[in-house]
Amino acid sequence: MKKRAFRCRNIYTAVSPELIDGYVICEGSRIIFAGTADKAAEHIDGNTEVLDFEDNFIMPGFHDFHVHSLTGAFMEKDGVLRHADSEEEAAAMLYAKNSDDSGGRWIMGGAWDNFRWPGTKLPTRESLDRYFKNTPVFLLNKECHGAWLNSEALRRFSITRDTPDPENGSYFRDADGEPTGYVHEAAVIPMLRSILSEMSMEELSGYAEAFAKTAGRCGITSVGDLPLYGVRAEPAYRILEDKGKLSVRINFAIDFKEEIDEILRTKEAYSSEMLRCIGVKDFLDGTPMGHTGFMLEAYTDMPGFRSEPMIDPDHLKDRVAQMVANGIKVRLHACGDGAVRLGLDAFEYAKSMYGDRDLRHCIEHIEAISPDDIKRFGQLGVIASVQPDHLPKYSFYEHPFHTMIGEERMRYSWPFRSIADAGGRLAFGTDYPVTELNPLRGIFRAVTRLTDELQPEGGFSPDEKLTVHSSLKAYTYGSAFAADRENELGSLEPGKLADFVVIDRDYMKCPEEEIKEICSLLTVVGGEVVYETK
Repeated sequence: MKKRAFRCRNIYTAVSPELIDGYVICEGSRIIFAGTADKAAEHIDGNTEVLDFEDNFIMPGFHDFHVHSLTGAFMEKDGVLRHADSEEEAAAMLYAKNSDDSGGRWIMGGAWDNFRWPGTKLPTRESLDRYFKNTPVFLLNKECHGAWLNSEALRRFSITRDTPDPENGSYFRDADGEPTGYVHEAAVIPMLRSILSEMSMEELSGYAEAFAKTAGRCGITSVGDLPLYGVRAEPAYRILEDKGKLSVRINFAIDFKEEIDEILRTKEAYSSEMLRCIGVKDFLDGTPMGHTGFMLEAYTDMPGFRSEPMIDPDHLKDRVAQMVANGIKVRLHACGDGAVRLGLDAFEYAKSMYGDRDLRHCIEHIEAISPDDIKRFGQLGVIASVQPDHLPKYSFYEHPFHTMIGEERMRYSWPFRSIADAGGRLAFGTDYPVTELNPLRGIFRAVTRLTDELQPEGGFSPDEKLTVHSSLKAYTYGSAFAADRENELGSLEPGKLADFVVIDRDYMKCPEEEIKEICSLLTVVGGEVVYETK
C-alpha cells in the first residue's frame, strides 16, 4: 500500500488545542502516525513519499454536517444570485449566464435574497419574463423556503388565479388576484419534485460529481446531506461511488415520512465508508425571516401572529418514539423558539419511553430559543446542528430580526456558547446553498459574531462567541460525533481514515478578522489527494 508522510510545523489533531510540529503519515486509506518529528522516523522508509508543507496548517478535513448538495449544484450551474442588490440585477445576472439557452430545459439558479433589495420587496414574474419568455425558470431563495418563477414556469405547473393554496404553503397574488411568480413553503415541494423527476440518475450524478469537486476545493471531506423537500440524492451518489469518482463522504438522511421498513432498508443498503444513511429529517417550521418560524410568542412586527408548526405535536411525539424504538436517528429543522421546544419535547417523550438509546438526535438551525430550553440539549443528549454563517452577514443594524422578533429574543439567536456551556454538543455546517460552501466563513462568524463589515463593534451577543479551538472542533470532531463516526473521522489519530486538509496559514495565530480569507491548499480523502492548488 502507498505510504505518504505529510510534514508541517503546525498540525492540529482536534484531540487538543495544542499544535504539533511533526508529521501525519498514512498508509493506504488510514492514518498510521500523527505526532512529533522526532518520533516519526520509524514510520518513514525509502518508499515513503514525503510532502513538506512547512509553515502551513494541517488539520482534520472539515465535516459539513448540513448541506443540500444537489440543490446547491443546480444553483452553481445556472446562477447563484446571493450577491444581487436588486430584483432587476438578479434577473440580469441570470440571463447573462443563460443567454444562449434554447428554451427547452428548466433554469434552476437561486440563492437570491430580497432582504438585500430596496424595500425588501418580493420579486415578480415580470422581471424574469423580460429575459425568459419560453424557458421555464425556477429560482429558490436564499433560505430555500420560497421560489421565484416566470410565467412559463407557472404555466407548466398550471398555477392560475383559481389555484387554491396548498396546506402550509402559498402562491402569492397581486391586487388583481393573479399569481405574482413567488411561491412559499409547501407550494415549493411538488414543483421541485416534478422538475427533478424529469432528470435521469446519470444526469443527477453529474451534479453530484460537481458538488464533490466543490467540496474538495473547500477542504470538506465529509458532509451531512439532507433531503430538501423529500428529494433523494443517494442513488446519484451510488453511481459515482461505483465509478470510483465519489471524492467526499456522504452521510445522508432521508425523509422522516418514509415508512419504517424503507428507512431500515436504506440504512442497510447504504452503509459504506463513502456513502452512508444515518437517519431521517423533517421540518417543524419555516423560518422567522419569512414569518413562518413557529414562535412561542407573537412576532414583534405582527401582533397576535406566531405562525404554526408544520406537524401535529402529538403525531410528532409518536413518530419520534417510533423512530427511537427502531434505532433511527432523527434530525428536526427548527428555527423558531416554539419549534425548538416542540422538537425537544418530542425527544424527551421518546426518552421517557425507551431510555437513552444514544442515537444523537439533532435540532437543526436554532435561530431563536427560549433561555429555559438551552440546558435541555445537554440533559437530553440532543445535538445542536447549527450553521454559524446564518448570523447577520451585512448591515447588522438593518437586520430584519430587530423588528421581526425584537431585541430580547434576538439576544438568544444562535446561542452557541450558551448551549456548549450547558453541556450540549455542537455540530457545524453551512446549510449550502443557503450560505456559501465555505466552512471558514462560518468559523469566522462563530469566533467574532461580526458581519463582513465587522459590525457591530465587539460582536453580536458577544457572550456567545466561541474560541478558535472550539469552533474548529465543532466543524471536525463535533460533526463526526453527530454522524456516529467519531471512531473513524474528525481527528488525526492512528487507525482513523486519512481525511485531512492543508490550509494556507496558521489558523491558531491568524487575526480573527482574517479567518474567512483562509484558503485550502490540499485536500486528502482516504489517503488520496482529491484537490490541490496548482
